[in-house]
Amino acid sequence: MSKKLPNKYNKRGLLRRTLPYIIQNKIKIFICIILALAIALLTTYMPRITKRILDDYVATSSSFEEVEYDAVLRLLMLYLGATFIVVVLRYSLNFILNLTGMKIERAIREDAIRKIDYLPVDYYALEPDGKIVAKITSDSAGVRTFFTVQFSIAQAIVNIIALFVGFIILDYRLALILLCSLPIILLWITLYRKKIHAYYQDIRETSSRITGKLNELISGTLIIQAFNQEKYMLKDYTDLVDRYNYMQTKANSINAYLGIELLEFIKRLLVAAIVLFFGIQFLDTTDLATVAVTAGMITTFTDYLDKMINPINTIFNNLNELEDSIVAANRVYMFLDEENDTHVFDGKEAPNVINGDVEFKNVHFSYVEKKEVLHGINLHVESGCSVGIVGHTGSGKSSLMNLLLRYNDYQEGKILIDKEEITKFNKQSYRKNLGIVLQTPSLFAGTLKSNVTMEREYSDQEVIDVLKEVGAGYMIDKNPLGIYQPISFRGENLSLGEKQLISFARILLRNPKILVLDEATSNIDTETELLIKKAMDVVKTGRTTFIIAHRLSTIKNCDRIIVLDHGVIVGEGSHDELYSTCSVYKDMYDSQYKTIEEYENKTKYGLI
Repeated sequence: MSKKLPNKYNKRGLLRRTLPYIIQNKIKIFICIILALAIALLTTYMPRITKRILDDYVATSSSFEEVEYDAVLRLLMLYLGATFIVVVLRYSLNFILNLTGMKIERAIREDAIRKIDYLPVDYYALEPDGKIVAKITSDSAGVRTFFTVQFSIAQAIVNIIALFVGFIILDYRLALILLCSLPIILLWITLYRKKIHAYYQDIRETSSRITGKLNELISGTLIIQAFNQEKYMLKDYTDLVDRYNYMQTKANSINAYLGIELLEFIKRLLVAAIVLFFGIQFLDTTDLATVAVTAGMITTFTDYLDKMINPINTIFNNLNELEDSIVAANRVYMFLDEENDTHVFDGKEAPNVINGDVEFKNVHFSYVEKKEVLHGINLHVESGCSVGIVGHTGSGKSSLMNLLLRYNDYQEGKILIDKEEITKFNKQSYRKNLGIVLQTPSLFAGTLKSNVTMEREYSDQEVIDVLKEVGAGYMIDKNPLGIYQPISFRGENLSLGEKQLISFARILLRNPKILVLDEATSNIDTETELLIKKAMDVVKTGRTTFIIAHRLSTIKNCDRIIVLDHGVIVGEGSHDELYSTCSVYKDMYDSQYKTIEEYENKTKYGLI
């Protein structure tokens, strides 16, 4: 069985949590309440019209000639008018209620989209993309369903109360018979909700995992095919689908056992009780002229009973959706209630222009408490310098740059930019002065220009110039659409080298004062790497540049090279200095070029 997350909110808590969104639509909801009350009153009143026609005009007349047709016609017209008004009111209520539900769902989705900007980076490392998408889309629709279902149930309860008052007015003894059935109905609904809730919680969680797995399958199709893992990955997916179908079957079984048939059984019991009541009343009456059971009474009772069963049926039919929506609403609200990265927009504005002087002072950092990744880092990089950062896997290279970019926050020490601690600034304004090129470039469906500008306002010539500067001018020339050539999702119609060139152009156009290149040339062929190095030589002037690299050839010409080992700086200097003084750097350099030399020799002699 899949692990089920506990709901944070019960039904009452969800109502309170949804209240701010409801208040945004208070006028529409007030209109819905007025319409619901009007429908309840008219629905209760209409059977009384039928009773008056039968008892006051039809039953009292000994022949058709004695019937007061004018009075009957007026009552029929009144009944017809009331019926028409009820139809109009119900249409208006459904329209406004659905419109309000859609506005609530939209507000929830907008808040969920905004939430993405506030969540810490660690959240995305732990939560699959597909599950996040499911929370924003299908689970936000659950809040709309929760609202509309709750309103429908409340409306059904109002109808039941109004009809019960009608029963009391009709005959209080009939009302008492119906009142006796209330504990049975409440017990039935309670048992049903208790049984069905756990299944719907599991169904929602499994559905979310299916979405996440599907996203994983689609994004990893090439790797799955390359390693012939289609059957293995498909089994994971089909296991989840089987789990989903099993839980749906269990939920449907409960619906069959405790569903509409049970309601029909309760209705038949009520009818039998009322028939028994009328029968006893008739048999106890010695004078047939004083029989209290009239045609109008029977007709009105039957009409009231049907009208009372209908809202009970409405409640039952909505219970399925209610339980499903409670689980869905809990999921999206738990997403919205995730702890924000408060420094994204909070804090003072960073300067629009900085020099780019960077200093790490005794910086300690850990992802998990008591397990430090960086231990007392001290590093000063003057404005305009280029610094290479090397080290074995897990030495802390990317973690160090994540702190500079404020993807994570350090626990001890300080990081200063132009002598000011970076934690004083809100992250949004602070990052305007920084740029990063990752090992895996991120491209979006659009055009070459939109992927370079990221929807900012730049002229065509500026885009062309920066593409030529990084050596990507040929991409403009090879397509007649130039910078308006289409780019597919994730840039699947481009080579890895072309994707990275666009990433460089994107950063250069933004012109940050501090640049981080995180394994930026690892996926690029030698010829393209040479083009990028030429562009980097131009843009490094007057810019502080940090280059994380495993390929030491890319950082040999940096002003300084920093060697990290297990979160500690073990070497600092130029290539020649480190090669002679730092054993870690020397071993890395020798092993890398020894591997290259062996590969070249094997190729030369036809051994591979």
